[in-house]
Amino acid sequence: MNGGYVVINSVGDGVDVNGSVTMTGGTIVVSGPTSNGNGPLDYDGSFKITGGFIAAAGSSGMAQAPGTSSTVNSLLVIFSSSQKAENLIHIQSSAGTDILTLSPAKAYQSLAFSSTDLKQGTTYDIYLGGSSSGTLKDGLYSGGTYSGGTKYSSFTVSGVVTKLGSNSGGGAPF
Repeated sequence: MNGGYVVINSVGDGVDVNGSVTMTGGTIVVSGPTSNGNGPLDYDGSFKITGGFIAAAGSSGMAQAPGTSSTVNSLLVIFSSSQKAENLIHIQSSAGTDILTLSPAKAYQSLAFSSTDLKQGTTYDIYLGGSSSGTLKDGLYSGGTYSGGTKYSSFTVSGVVTKLGSNSGGGAPF
């Protein structure tokens, strides 16, 4: 993918590539699947992201994130329990800078997130629930103020791929 804007509401695998993926730009937003036999991102080879934005929320059994050959940092979160559809996922830096507010259209237990806003050495907080006064388009909020969520976890970006939690399925997260 070299550009564009792709929104996927998936029953099966969201992005499904029987080989390797190279992404140099654009936006991918995935909601689903809910079955652990499929994943929001599913690739057989490597996934190298050097530009662009990915927010993919869905089942956890086969959850994958872009790989370590990437130059854009990625986060893969496997939540400890399934979250209801439209339950917000919010990520902000420990200094309070918002980098993601996502309202997945389907129930989810994983998030694969890639963005140039994820900076090496920076600590981020993940919140679940709450609300946003921003503008909602395709599950992504822009602008506005996020409030009222429950802090789920914190993490510090120390490598190209940061992983929180574990999936029990056969998907290789890296």
